[in-house]
Amino acid sequence: MLLKKLSISLITVVSLLLPSFQVFGADVILGGQSIGIELDYEGVMITGTYEISIDNHTYDPASDGYMTGDLITHVNHQKVESISELMQAVKTNVESNQDIILTLKRDQQTIEKGLKFQTKDNQFTTGLYVQDGLTGIGTMTYYNPENHHFGALGHMMYDTSLSSQMVIKNGTIYNSYVKKIKPSQNGNPGEKIADIGSIEIGTLFDNNNYGIYGQYTDITEQLQTISTASMDEVELGEAYFLTVLDGHQVSRCSIRITNLKKQNEPAVKGITFEITDKKVLSLTNGIVQGMSGSPIIQNNKLVGCVTHVDMNNVHQGYGLYIDWMLKNDK
Repeated sequence: MLLKKLSISLITVVSLLLPSFQVFGADVILGGQSIGIELDYEGVMITGTYEISIDNHTYDPASDGYMTGDLITHVNHQKVESISELMQAVKTNVESNQDIILTLKRDQQTIEKGLKFQTKDNQFTTGLYVQDGLTGIGTMTYYNPENHHFGALGHMMYDTSLSSQMVIKNGTIYNSYVKKIKPSQNGNPGEKIADIGSIEIGTLFDNNNYGIYGQYTDITEQLQTISTASMDEVELGEAYFLTVLDGHQVSRCSIRITNLKKQNEPAVKGITFEITDKKVLSLTNGIVQGMSGSPIIQNNKLVGCVTHVDMNNVHQGYGLYIDWMLKNDK
């Protein structure tokens, strides 16, 4: 049996240093909306293995060198891009008593391996757990009306359950409906519980250390246009971010910026802040997963976005300067 497993990881951030540069302010459309994100593998990812019985002997594909993170791209040289295509290709070859050779992509290598399977009552099992995509919830940071691009999350999205941190560049974003909030606790960040809707908002062309970026479709609702602030304009003190805590309603969350790192090159934790909004704290008890990308506003300018939480003090969070998001929006 082939099982599909989905994983959400919207807080972890990986650093990448790029050359220094100067960023000029831009006028963008302010985000804050909850979004559903679907990233598509160019194949089917192996997420684990399990034991099956072949000729009364226990067999685990891991013993044949199959590894978590391997990407299945072909079955007997037939290209597969989804679980349904993989299952159909394997089924066809099983029924015709053909040997099955899987083409795997592992890092920069291409590997071919024979696939063993167990048959019982006209059903087959392979000992492989697989998934054909990655799904998560996050927050839109901005829309750029000049080029119809969007920026969201403020960090890379990848599957933390895999030993291989394969970067997926392509995907789709949808509207999202927040049903409830699981509050954070020190050492255990909470999360937004949300449904991904059916309305497509845009398509992704990049997923990097500073967010997800893509082309958005026409925006039907009237949203606020806002200027972005350079890093030098951001100050210690009062600010707020926008995020969805219930349904589709964008809420304002008051914060106090407590530390600023002046950076000559992209890096995380440029902005340190703490939530001061008692109403929001009563619902979330701090930063929760799904807030990633929430736009931070100070002095009527977009200064950055929420990226992750302080695990030891969930009332405290970190943000990415909007400068770095504009630089990575290509």
